[in-house]
Amino acid sequence: MIFTKNKLKIILIGIMIIAIGFIHLITWHRQYAYYIFYRELYFVPLIMAAFWFGLRGALITSFSVTVFYIAFTLMQVRGFVPDKFETMLEILLLNIMAVILGALRGRERIERKRAQKAESLAAIGKAVSGVAHDMKTPLMAIGGFSRQLLKKLGVDDPIRERLEIILQEAQRLENMVKDMLDFSRPLDLRLAQEDVNQLIMESLTIVQEEANKRGVKVESQLSPDIPQVDFDAMRMKQVVINLLLNGIQASPKGESVIVRTSDEEENILIDVIDHGYGIPDNQKENIFIPFFTTKKEGVGLGLSIVKNIVEAHNGYMEFFNNPEKGVTFRVILPK
Repeated sequence: MIFTKNKLKIILIGIMIIAIGFIHLITWHRQYAYYIFYRELYFVPLIMAAFWFGLRGALITSFSVTVFYIAFTLMQVRGFVPDKFETMLEILLLNIMAVILGALRGRERIERKRAQKAESLAAIGKAVSGVAHDMKTPLMAIGGFSRQLLKKLGVDDPIRERLEIILQEAQRLENMVKDMLDFSRPLDLRLAQEDVNQLIMESLTIVQEEANKRGVKVESQLSPDIPQVDFDAMRMKQVVINLLLNGIQASPKGESVIVRTSDEEENILIDVIDHGYGIPDNQKENIFIPFFTTKKEGVGLGLSIVKNIVEAHNGYMEFFNNPEKGVTFRVILPK
């Protein structure tokens, strides 16, 4: 039988608790000093459980130790019984320590993951920036020369169709380069009091052509009571346009994409609702990871950029599958 590292750790903690509990139970009633010593040994597996498994492991361990304490008390009722208040205080202290140690270990893991993620994103951003800058100049040359040639060709020229394909692919690569540069650049926000609804209406105008091309309707359901808030208009427009384009591309012909605003206590909500096929459960954890994409086009940086911009405004992102079909991406901004 093959044991994983975690299973071996669990077995070791269990053996320690049982061993300490056993010698605790069989300690002669006059050997009070030994009883005190064995009682304090319970903190060893507790610390190990908190270090290895966080809050959950610490609580399970403290519960197991509490059971042994109770068993000890019941077994010794007719013989030597230590001060009940002292015993109860020790049990309480043990469980409090489990919560504190487990919580601290959990926080440490979260901070470590954040630091690793920041280092990873910094390295990715540096590499992406170098690649994007190297690609930018030749792509601009290809696109520029192709447009000049296209103007000189007649409508019926057989080369025209191939040249148009070159232009389309060059434009697609230019869009990828733009995404990579946006991802690699530090966010320098220019905050000002802005109208969220006005920004959304401007964004709808920009994406209308793409929606018409794909046969998708774009609709707005904007609350008139949305107050003006501080945000970078250019960056937030990038967020809304990106989410709208994602929704348009995900929705079949004849469907609609809805953008909705609402005022909720201390936050403003912007919902972009599409009627596509939704996000499978096995892809939900990866949706904001850089370079993760299920599309044939793009490099998978759009949602990562959106998330970074929203978090730079002290907001956060949510998404969920709709009851019928499609996905809702929610931007939550503080007032």
